[in-house]
Amino acid sequence: MITYLKLYILLPISIIEDAFYDLRKTHLKVLKESCVYITENADSASNKFADLWIVESNEYALQHGGSQREGTGQNVTSSGQPLSYTEILTPAVGEGTAHRTIITKGIAGIGKTFCVEKLIHDWAAGSILSEFDFIFMFPFYKLNKLPKKSISLVQLLQHYYPHMQYCEEILISLSVKSLYIFDGLDESIQGLDFKNQLACYDENEPISLGSLLTNLIRGNIHPSASVWITSRPAAMGQIPLSYIDRVTEIQGFHEQQKKEYFHKKYKNRQLAEKMITVMNKERSLSPLCYMPIFCCVLSTILETALKSFQHYGLGDYMPVAITPVYTKFLVQIFSHQQQKLEYLRGMKQSVVALLQSKQKAIISLGKLAFDLLRAQALIFYEKDLEMYNVDASLVESGLCKELIVGNANTSKKAFCFVDGTLQEYFAALYVFLSFNNSKHNPLKTASSAKTLRRHEKSSYLQVCKQACKETIKSSCGHMDLFLRFLCGLGTRKHQQSLKGLITSCEINCDDITKIIQILKKQLKEDIPPEKCITLLQCLNELDDNSLVEETRKTMAVGAVTSRTLTPAEYSALAFALQMSGEDMETLDLSHHKISSVGLQRLVPALHHFTSLKMIGSKLGDSGVNILSRMMKSPDCKLQKLELEKNDLTHRCCEALAFILINSRMLSTLNLSNNSLGDRGICLLCTALKDPQCRIQKLNLSNNNLSIESWEEIVSVLIINQTLRELNVSSNRMGEAGLRTLSTALKDPRCKLQKLGLNNTSTLDFGMMGSYLEETGMEILSDVLKDPRCTLKGLELANNCLTQKNYEEIASAIRINRTLTHLDLSSNVIQDSGINVLAMALMDTSCSLQSLLLTDTKLTPTCCEKLATVLVTNQTLRTLDLSMNKLGDAGVCSLSTALKEPSCKLETLGLKQTSLTDACCKKLVTALSTTQRITHLDLSENSFTDSSIKNFCSFILTCSNLEVIRLEQNQFTTNGQMAIKKLSPEQSGVQIVVERR
Repeated sequence: MITYLKLYILLPISIIEDAFYDLRKTHLKVLKESCVYITENADSASNKFADLWIVESNEYALQHGGSQREGTGQNVTSSGQPLSYTEILTPAVGEGTAHRTIITKGIAGIGKTFCVEKLIHDWAAGSILSEFDFIFMFPFYKLNKLPKKSISLVQLLQHYYPHMQYCEEILISLSVKSLYIFDGLDESIQGLDFKNQLACYDENEPISLGSLLTNLIRGNIHPSASVWITSRPAAMGQIPLSYIDRVTEIQGFHEQQKKEYFHKKYKNRQLAEKMITVMNKERSLSPLCYMPIFCCVLSTILETALKSFQHYGLGDYMPVAITPVYTKFLVQIFSHQQQKLEYLRGMKQSVVALLQSKQKAIISLGKLAFDLLRAQALIFYEKDLEMYNVDASLVESGLCKELIVGNANTSKKAFCFVDGTLQEYFAALYVFLSFNNSKHNPLKTASSAKTLRRHEKSSYLQVCKQACKETIKSSCGHMDLFLRFLCGLGTRKHQQSLKGLITSCEINCDDITKIIQILKKQLKEDIPPEKCITLLQCLNELDDNSLVEETRKTMAVGAVTSRTLTPAEYSALAFALQMSGEDMETLDLSHHKISSVGLQRLVPALHHFTSLKMIGSKLGDSGVNILSRMMKSPDCKLQKLELEKNDLTHRCCEALAFILINSRMLSTLNLSNNSLGDRGICLLCTALKDPQCRIQKLNLSNNNLSIESWEEIVSVLIINQTLRELNVSSNRMGEAGLRTLSTALKDPRCKLQKLGLNNTSTLDFGMMGSYLEETGMEILSDVLKDPRCTLKGLELANNCLTQKNYEEIASAIRINRTLTHLDLSSNVIQDSGINVLAMALMDTSCSLQSLLLTDTKLTPTCCEKLATVLVTNQTLRTLDLSMNKLGDAGVCSLSTALKEPSCKLETLGLKQTSLTDACCKKLVTALSTTQRITHLDLSENSFTDSSIKNFCSFILTCSNLEVIRLEQNQFTTNGQMAIKKLSPEQSGVQIVVERR
């Protein structure tokens, strides 16, 4: 009989090509349908597939003298750029020919099979690897079921791909390029014996499957084809490296790929983001998420948990119990193995039966994990497996991984769990099963047995109580997760998941209740703050979040302002903050009286925030010492620290100096309204002159500084190259102090851009205008006129300035080219002062962009002059006239200027300026005309509901508006509601109508 392809020589070329393409088309269809993982997730393989981290593995180095770092993290055995899944089969840059035999290794559950099926799916879709005409995929677990003892390559193809009935010519043709994929070498029951197998060169000769594979790998059979094999690392040794052209390794997900997985699995972006937040905040989950199988388990559990939290109105902050995640992962690993055996045996096994069959093996591995944990060890060896009677297949199942330790002469096999968290889980599982199944407590020592009262019956309560004591005593934290898992395993709900492993369910609700009480009692004791977090996590595993919920409610209603929280409540607050779904940016604990113990308990959460406000928290010097110790941590993210009004003295300045020198992140420090004094400032200045100091903004206002401090501060301004803003308001300065400061401001080495000198006249007559002399402003004016001055902002509020002072200021701002912000608030300016300043503001050389004139005794008459300024000046963007009695007439004068195209104003402050409904329409019409205003403050005036319509129209039509403040006017509740209803329509506008 003439075979189908042999007939081609008798047929026209076009017919031969058509037959070839028909055969290929059929093959593509069959391959697509055979991709189990892809078809089960068939929405869109491309959209569902998260990229894996794949690297070129230097296997030769490992086999011939290299050593691999011991540890429990992911092992990176090569350097350079990662490969995409399509590049596994593509020659590296500079390599001319394609690789013939490629091995891709990876632990169980890391994504090897999915990677294979994704590649086949995309090749069949025509998007990748067009150089291959045919791809044939053989999972080893299916090869195990082959009935024939001997089989040829042609028969193998025809057995699994019946449509390839006539394929001899494909195999021998040099013009047809084929790829053979063998997935899961570790699952093969056929040994690969490269030393003793006879060579075979005939694709039609039946030989043993093992011999067929070795000859195919060697290139004896079908030498023009390529071979790709996937395997767990332990099984790779069956193939000599001399037959392998390339070794790659799948290492799972790196950080960005973990996020990509959740986003691709869930179309609901908000749900995916919540899952990523939980994963990042729960440090016991994130490490194992490099394994796709763990991500899959976690996402399933989180989806249910997050929906439950929302249903019960608990928000997004709720922590997730981790014990069910690890147990589900364990079951998933075994189920993944079992599926291959079920295919071979043709029978399905229940999860309970599966766990029952694995019970002894799990307990043996658990005992090894427990003893390693007690010894604080991570690595174990082959002799340990024998000693503990641990099944080697369990170690290779994806729970552990092999390490190569030593060199070519002394190398020996070593193992560790894929992550330390999994070791702690198995240790806890062993203790739980030991007690539950045989009433044996592995934690019990001879000494602890003596302390157990005779009348006390051995119980799970005693097991957890002892574990709790050991955990708290442990300074390195190696038993923290162990205790957490031990608590979680004992819950009634979780015992249902362990059916098959446990032989009885004698852990009763009474025991769980007492364990909760013991944990809460420990929280009241003097224990390290990180241990408090561990105990709260244990309570969460036991499904008790009452302490956290009560503390959150207390914080929400502000009750802590009237009392100090207990140590346990502070720990609960720290735990709630850590698990919050919100971004950890600003934490405001202002006006809460926080004890030293309370602050210590909050430390585990504080260093996660970028900004911490503790204004008026009565910390005292001891509190700063605690913060200093916290900021030693390399994990500390704090960039802004506000400690205003905290009873600080010079005694805490050594700790503050340490913070300034050693914190790489801190850029803003507010120490205003304390009592640091000259002695404290001297210590701080030494730190500020250190080249490691990175501070940019420093507030030292009202700190009892005298003339002695200014020379130190001046030396800082000349030496420090990062400080840009300094506030020394409300401190004794005097003319001598100001002259000293002026020398630094005119020095080209000084980089200061903003200087706060508010309220410096109240403590020293003779400064900035006084009853005796008026030299202060002359000194500052001289500084501003100096071309070397770099100041961009100057604050001179509450300084009793006089008419002469305003003339000096006006003269300076005409000449100065850098000053953009000037604060003259709380000075008496009146009409005479405005007239002088207005002339300077209308000068084309004036560069001011922001002018604050709050509480400066302005009248409606002043507004006419200011209106002229607004029309003329082309740089002014911010004007604050709050707390002046401008009245409707004054604002109407301003409105005339505000509607002019030449007016460039964007921010206008008119808070508490005696305005009524009479000026409303004219004001909002003017602002609507130019559409430039972004921030408008009209709070604390006398607007009524009669103006509501005008305000609503303005809010809806002003395109650039970002913030409008209308609180503390005379609106009724209905009027306030009418304005608030605009918020959903104008989501980009912040509308404030109620007092906060």
